[in-house]
Amino acid sequence: MFALPRPVRANVTSAPLVNISIYFYETLGKDVGENLVEEMRKQYAQPNSNKNLLADIAIIDLFRTFPGRTDDPQKAEVFVVPYAHASHCASKPEAWLPACKHISAGVMDGGVFNKLGHYKGNLKRRHLFLNVMNQGNSNSLMRTQPLTLTIGPRYSLRNPTNILVPYLNDLPSFQPSAIQGRDAGWWTRPRTYSVTFIFGLGNSRMRNSPREWRGRFLEVVQASWPDTIGGLPYAIRVMPNGRSPPGRYLSHLYKDSVFCPTLPGDTPPQKRFFDVIIMGCIPVVLSWKDGSNTTSWHQPGGNLIEGSYPWIAGSSGVAPEQEIDYRSFVVEVRGGVENVRPTLERLMQNYTEIQRRQLNLMRYASYFSYGMGGDAHKYPDAFSKILESLRYYLDNYP
Repeated sequence: MFALPRPVRANVTSAPLVNISIYFYETLGKDVGENLVEEMRKQYAQPNSNKNLLADIAIIDLFRTFPGRTDDPQKAEVFVVPYAHASHCASKPEAWLPACKHISAGVMDGGVFNKLGHYKGNLKRRHLFLNVMNQGNSNSLMRTQPLTLTIGPRYSLRNPTNILVPYLNDLPSFQPSAIQGRDAGWWTRPRTYSVTFIFGLGNSRMRNSPREWRGRFLEVVQASWPDTIGGLPYAIRVMPNGRSPPGRYLSHLYKDSVFCPTLPGDTPPQKRFFDVIIMGCIPVVLSWKDGSNTTSWHQPGGNLIEGSYPWIAGSSGVAPEQEIDYRSFVVEVRGGVENVRPTLERLMQNYTEIQRRQLNLMRYASYFSYGMGGDAHKYPDAFSKILESLRYYLDNYP
């Protein structure tokens, strides 16, 4: 999708899906503003580019062309700062330092903060910064802003000023129009595979990673899984040296599978989690409860789901009636990787339950997709959810 022409504000004729007034800064320094966006757009259009940090470029396009945008700061409810911090960090992979320290505070001060004419007093808390990456990998200057978009996890569990958003997949089949064009028969159709899980094992940059659960799972599969689960074969493979297959290949496997484990990665959540949902595959997670009856899908005592997944019930990210009921489609496996197989075998004997979860995927999937190009501002999607979060923040935390 990044290979398509950049959207133009004047060409957007649809009405805003959410009633909110946005002011969009056009004053940032070129090296951290417009030039950075164009450079990264070209990079993301390449087939083998890193696809984990590209959401901020699409979000900038969507705010720039938003039908509720105003050029009068007196009428603005939210001031959007179009600095693509995650993409800026990724633009210099050879110089990568933890917490994006290779992007200096001086660069951000000079090109971003000193260019914001309304960033003062009480208006600071209505300035939205795009920190669309794992918070621990971002520069502390961005991490401490009053209002941000972030992949998460939140440092404060139910803090509505950290708006959690999903990863972006820019393949055309992940666009809202494609998702909404799939009827109930598509979501509940027979599949070729019972389970698909294509994964990497290690991360040389991170010691004691929760990825160890993937290794334990592989050992169990190799030692005790039969050739089929519920009468269907499965596709469980380790990526050599972490090299991911082409996105279209993975998408084909996901949409032809009943279940897709998304076992823990370095941080919660993972891009894979949202990809499998959109492709109609029921995500399977390991689940741990602590003494206070709270749940993590990452590791024992890990980040809680309410602070890790966008718009999940109980997160205070949007109004309660706008929250997403993840548990209506996610399969939670308790008791460790040994219980994955018996859990899925039981479900494979209950077509009614599988169909129920698949239809809930259908209900929620478009909220994990960003409408780009011709799909922008036309469908309920991740961007409209971001706007709902901003509306909720303004109405409840003035």
